[in-house]
Amino acid sequence: MTPISPDTLSALSTGIQSEVASYVFYLEAAKKTNNEKHKQILEKLAYEEKDHFHILERQYDSLVRSEKWISTADILKSEGLPEITEDMSHQHKDLIEKVAATDSMEQILDIAYRLEEDAYTLFDGAVEKCDSEEGKKIFANLAKFEQGHMIVIDEMRKQYSQA
Repeated sequence: MTPISPDTLSALSTGIQSEVASYVFYLEAAKKTNNEKHKQILEKLAYEEKDHFHILERQYDSLVRSEKWISTADILKSEGLPEITEDMSHQHKDLIEKVAATDSMEQILDIAYRLEEDAYTLFDGAVEKCDSEEGKKIFANLAKFEQGHMIVIDEMRKQYSQA
């Protein structure tokens, strides 16, 4: 087996932290809106970030233990994935305080867009650094997901700016 590149493990680790931060952020942001549709979208984004966390965590674990990538399809079929608990809000206190300090949904959505943009840049950059075709595919798919989130958030920002 070929040893896994430290850059790949670093990208996975950074991605895990990014996804957890986004998950916590979206849950807090959902609490701040009175618009039920937007609340549902923010909660959906939170749970998508949670899914991304699961993918990255399982990949990291598999690479460290066996130096093998797990297909995304296999990861999503797995049972017993660890739960992200509300205790994680303690780890992301600064982000939660930033949400609490916002005066408008527009500010929250601007923060959300930056989080997604950072995650996209991370995953897109990891594609080039990854030494495995399976890994490149996984990072590319995660980058596409984040890009999709950017589009959803941008549409929400347009709705608030027209209101």
